[in-house]
Amino acid sequence: MKVDVLIIGAGGGAYPAAFRLAGSGKTVLMADPKGVLGGNCLYLGCIPSKTVRELIEINERSGRLLGSKNHADFRLIQQHKDDVQQMRFDQHNREMSEFQSLKFMKGKVSFTGKNSARVSTESEMIEVEFDYAIIATGTVVSRISFPGSDFCITSDDIFSFGSEIREIPKKMVIVGGGYIALEVADMFNALGTEVHLFVRTETILRNVDRDLVNIAYPLITPYRVHMNTTIRDITGQRGNLKINYTENGADLNMEADEVLLAVGREGVVPEGLDLTGVKYSSRGIIEVNDTLQTNVSHIYSTGDITGRTPYFHAAVRESLVAANNILGDTTDRMDFLNVPVSIFTYPPISYIGILRDEARKRGMDIAETSYAMSGDSRAQMYEEQDGEIRLFFERKTGRIVGGWVVGLDAPQLINEIGTAVFNSLTALEMSKFPDQHPTTNEGISKAARAWKSST
Repeated sequence: MKVDVLIIGAGGGAYPAAFRLAGSGKTVLMADPKGVLGGNCLYLGCIPSKTVRELIEINERSGRLLGSKNHADFRLIQQHKDDVQQMRFDQHNREMSEFQSLKFMKGKVSFTGKNSARVSTESEMIEVEFDYAIIATGTVVSRISFPGSDFCITSDDIFSFGSEIREIPKKMVIVGGGYIALEVADMFNALGTEVHLFVRTETILRNVDRDLVNIAYPLITPYRVHMNTTIRDITGQRGNLKINYTENGADLNMEADEVLLAVGREGVVPEGLDLTGVKYSSRGIIEVNDTLQTNVSHIYSTGDITGRTPYFHAAVRESLVAANNILGDTTDRMDFLNVPVSIFTYPPISYIGILRDEARKRGMDIAETSYAMSGDSRAQMYEEQDGEIRLFFERKTGRIVGGWVVGLDAPQLINEIGTAVFNSLTALEMSKFPDQHPTTNEGISKAARAWKSST
């Protein structure tokens, strides 16, 4: 089989490029071992986890505000998660059917040369020649090894399509200090699980601005956090585990129903990649430039495997940049810094652009304005008044360069702030927009209006 473009993977870094290329007349073969579009995000990541989170939040709010909190039936929550996933699988299949020059296969791809590969399906092996390739194979959960580590589960086990986990554990140990560990910890804490977070170092969210973490930390950790803690071994069986661990040099033990590992992810490197000459790290991360091009000019890589911005919306944009460059638009570039990031804890944390740490690194003179959620009408309605909106401006020009939100609706608010950053708006321009009332968006224009008093 000869195609213009081979795309390996079917997630956010893959299918938008496939649609764009096929819609422009290119012949495209897209292959993925899962056999469905959506990648990790839809199969076991952002869509299922946020579906679960939303239902838990509804239950928590109803109990807190109306006194009608019921015991959450995790079986129903998981079934709704599966239903949403199936709905989106079906939706993507309908979208794919609109492109006649796009062929999708359920199978594993192995490179056999710089311009050739083999797709292994359940029934056959197909030899493929291509002019261009896009590697969008994503990442898998990293595992750490210690006696009894096989007893541990991961977020994949909870959120994957058709997950067998349907009961709420009474007590759970979560190992990790990144966003997945924190999100899962907050979800199960809200379900009534006794949660213990084991962090190997002295900090959480190590790649996030330190001042932002310091503001958010006391709000998002209503459970016990064990810093400088590592597990020595686990015995027993799931549902009745004994964890022997070391915390700040002291040997301790604890019993729990489940231990969940959330200690990072590593790239899924296609077999035979060395035959192409594409360079990648020991963790399976492929290096790319801002057109998503690898060191081999006709091979691109997008999504989590690039190690740049491990978020679905970033992968979508990356896939379109790669597709546009393949089509000849070499002016289209990926802005890796200005990608909105949200951590779906309770309350959520969102940020974009240049914050304090990055400004210090660049020697940039910035000014800040803020708005406290305690004064927001919508936050008052929900009695969720913790947190703030904070905007960062280049002091000389008043141009916005970044912002963060901790609190109610943060993932929605960061999109408006991100649009302002993307378009280099000034504080004055932002202050003139009449954000709708009563919404938390009003805090953005109010913070922008505070610009004069901050400079």
